[in-house]
Amino acid sequence: MSNRKIYKVIGIMSGTSMDGLDCSFIETDGINYCKIIKEYSYNYNIKYKNKLKKIVKSLPNSKNKRIIYANKNETFVTNEILKLINKFIKKIGNKKKNIDIIGLSGQTIYHNPNNNYSLQLNSGQSLYNNIKIPVISNFRDKDLKLGGQGAPIGCYYHKYLINRINKKSIILNIGGVSNITLLFKKKLIGFDVGPGNSMIDDLVYFFYKKDFDKNGQYAKKGFLVRKIYNAYKKNIYFKKKYPKSLDRNHFNKYLIRLKKSKKNDAIYTASLMTVFSIIKSINILDIKFNELILTGGGRKNNFILEKLSSYFKKKKIKISLIDDYGFNGDLIESQMFGYLAVRSIKNLPISTTTTTGVKHSISGGILYK
Repeated sequence: MSNRKIYKVIGIMSGTSMDGLDCSFIETDGINYCKIIKEYSYNYNIKYKNKLKKIVKSLPNSKNKRIIYANKNETFVTNEILKLINKFIKKIGNKKKNIDIIGLSGQTIYHNPNNNYSLQLNSGQSLYNNIKIPVISNFRDKDLKLGGQGAPIGCYYHKYLINRINKKSIILNIGGVSNITLLFKKKLIGFDVGPGNSMIDDLVYFFYKKDFDKNGQYAKKGFLVRKIYNAYKKNIYFKKKYPKSLDRNHFNKYLIRLKKSKKNDAIYTASLMTVFSIIKSINILDIKFNELILTGGGRKNNFILEKLSSYFKKKKIKISLIDDYGFNGDLIESQMFGYLAVRSIKNLPISTTTTTGVKHSISGGILYK
């Protein structure tokens, strides 16, 4: 199989924020060519969103019970994904025969990197049976079996973006969890730096019954809860060397304490926690770079953006949004799963020792057809 072959792919992403499904229809060779054809984000309805959050909240403690529990709930999640994929295919006006593959992330409901274990809800086989387009999913499985952490999984697509935009840049994705990707001496480095939007979103919903802090409006009205913030800064995770990854609930003990604080003070503090983890992790690397490029929903949070800009401006480092370069920052990860699906078909690496800690560079993903 020629590695130059270009595929037409739909990439599907449902992130740890659990707010919706992102769909990207792209052409790519999985290497140095990627053309975005059409994209769209679907917000989950309240009923589905609440059910999904309840599934995550009610996860059993033991591994075996979690697997049984996941199998029980997989059809529910797969049916919603199926409905929205069909909607997207209709929207882009493309015939199924013109779509080569679907690359699917699945809905992460549990991630335990210390035990090389990650759990996503999706049935690639069920999707194929209904849509009749080959599906590649379970991108993390092989990595986990070979001693990796299964995350972050998108570094090779970020590498493509870095090579295309600025080789001396760092890509910062602020999703439910924040992670960074960079190239250093031709080595690809990527890891989770700390919470992204997850704690902030949980607090905004707890206090205001809204999904997120639009433009950082609540954080801007708050003050620091210093005792909780200082305890957070001492968390052992920040002393760990990369590669490392997180579950969205890793810092829940601080979330529980913040829920007992004043509304906007809690949101301010959680937002500053996100900023701290980004700055701390980048500084520890001690690597020269000249630009920080932001992707993910957190790039729209003006409070976070202003704090990062204020800090890095002093170091003469440019802060950019991926949108400045013609990409939709909300849909980078759905593009990514389309790109990774092609790498999987071509047996190209999707993770390596310096991104997930896997023993050696490997491909991944399971093909359902």
